[in-house]
Amino acid sequence: MIKINVKMIVLMICILFISLSLMGCTKNEESSGETKIFEIANTEEVVGKKDEDVVTLRKHYMILNPPKDLTELKELVETYSKNHLVEGEMKGIEGKNRIFDLSFYRESEDLPRDWQPDESYMNTDRLEHHKNDLIAYMIWSDAEPQKEYTVYDKSKEGKVMKQLHFIEDQLVD
Repeated sequence: MIKINVKMIVLMICILFISLSLMGCTKNEESSGETKIFEIANTEEVVGKKDEDVVTLRKHYMILNPPKDLTELKELVETYSKNHLVEGEMKGIEGKNRIFDLSFYRESEDLPRDWQPDESYMNTDRLEHHKNDLIAYMIWSDAEPQKEYTVYDKSKEGKVMKQLHFIEDQLVD
């Protein structure tokens, strides 16, 4: 009887150890240094009323391990937007000027990869509270189809160290 219980305890400890090891491997894979972009859930906004001529689609993304070089960051955002078109999401809106406004944030202590907006009674946490982690911005419209990009090099505290602004591939002041 005692022999069976000892075997059962050893088996349970082994299973626990293996499962914790596998979870540790998954966590290391996520922070392996690979650059990834994903949309931050529950943050998409469509701004504009039926009687207005302009409708704005705002989408927010997280970039894990963004490149340090600002030109590379701009190219990363540009490639991502070409591979994940947002224009089709607002095709049903006829006769209106559509504006597409995409914001890209870095992961930080204040803005972790699993961050979600919080509108609770005593605690409000929205993306506008995380401008320190905004590292790239992209905007264009039906009326002005040239895409504008602004990319930032920011300190850990959010101070802008360097900023570049592009219209399409042209660097502008």
